[in-house]
Amino acid sequence: MAKDRLSSICDRLVTARRNGARIALVGPDAPADYEEGFAIQDRVVVALNSPTVGWKVMQVPQGPIIYAPILQSGRVPAGGTWEVVGREPAGIELEIAFRLARDVPAGAAPGEVVEAVESAHVVFELCQSRITDPGSQPRHVMLADCIANAGLVVGSEILAWRAQDLRARAGRLLVDGKLYVEGKSVDPLAILQLLAPAMTARGKSLAAGQIIITGSLIGMNWLTGNRELKGIIDGLGEVAIRLAAA
Repeated sequence: MAKDRLSSICDRLVTARRNGARIALVGPDAPADYEEGFAIQDRVVVALNSPTVGWKVMQVPQGPIIYAPILQSGRVPAGGTWEVVGREPAGIELEIAFRLARDVPAGAAPGEVVEAVESAHVVFELCQSRITDPGSQPRHVMLADCIANAGLVVGSEILAWRAQDLRARAGRLLVDGKLYVEGKSVDPLAILQLLAPAMTARGKSLAAGQIIITGSLIGMNWLTGNRELKGIIDGLGEVAIRLAAA
């Protein structure tokens, strides 16, 4: 019966994603723990049938390291337009990301992931929650929804990134040319190194060409309307898109 319940939750999330809607996941209609959250996420990704081009990763306070795939279907080119499905707000996060030059085998040490990096970039993570009131949801519930990921925009390559300190870098989001929010990075390389061991524990591994994002400098920003968006990280580069949302 557990498999039927998880598959039902998966079906609801896939439908919500395709319609750009939000649904309530409560009681037996919600994952009970992180194991169920990962299991539902896996089912959702299979149902969406789009290649995995990257990963997001985070350390839950007093909890586990969790991660979610970024799918090719959500990629938007830098300078392009994100046409948001449905009428729910669009989420924007400004991040530092790393692209892998080669596969990272299961069981690789954290430092081997850094050695496998081909390039670093300034990126926007595109987010849409398929779950109502995402800010108040437990992390294991958000995990089932791929931690609200909807896509990715890859901006400037960060030159000579291995020789730079990527910690505490100031960044800002401009909306229609005006400052909207600003913040700082934490430790992107440390976050990068969390991912491979967490994936190995679940029988997964990283592949060449995949992009790993490492957390927002500016928090989550829910936006609506037709907007020009630009993210800037001091001394590292920028990323820009047009937003077309309800």
